[in-house]
Amino acid sequence: MPEHYFTEEFPDHEYQCTTKNAQLVVYTAKFRDHKRRELDPKCPLDINWQSFGWTDHPTSNPTGMVERRMAWGYSHKATEPKSQVAVEAVGTSYNLTLNALPSRAAFVYVDAKGRVILQTTIDGAPSRLWKIYVKTSNTMAFIPKVMHVDLYGTNIDDDRPTYERIIIST
Repeated sequence: MPEHYFTEEFPDHEYQCTTKNAQLVVYTAKFRDHKRRELDPKCPLDINWQSFGWTDHPTSNPTGMVERRMAWGYSHKATEPKSQVAVEAVGTSYNLTLNALPSRAAFVYVDAKGRVILQTTIDGAPSRLWKIYVKTSNTMAFIPKVMHVDLYGTNIDDDRPTYERIIIST
């Protein structure tokens, strides 16, 4: 049996896959100047498929144009210099709209410690977003029906875990 790679969330090698897709969509910061931790103003985030857990070797592949436009992509613009997020940022920060959650305001910036922060509101608290889980169901059409979206993060002020479930469809 080949060795499998598991994330820290699913370290159990007997874990039964509960997803139809053994891949994750991973957003990573893209820098114009990595040494100065300056985000790329044209494209501050890269989006890739990462195969974890159910493949012989972890792999990374870029998302396609249709995937970026319909589900996993985002739009962005530079934040006004006097906004609250811009005050916390080192360098330029960006307003970010995730295609998967267009009604949820988000910001991406580098903080004074050099950490990339994707900030949004989770359960009413300003939070650093760590991951999103999308629960879908099968449909007769090509596109699955989204049932709910779970947001996981940490509170910007005190690093307490934050969580929110957004019900999309029943």
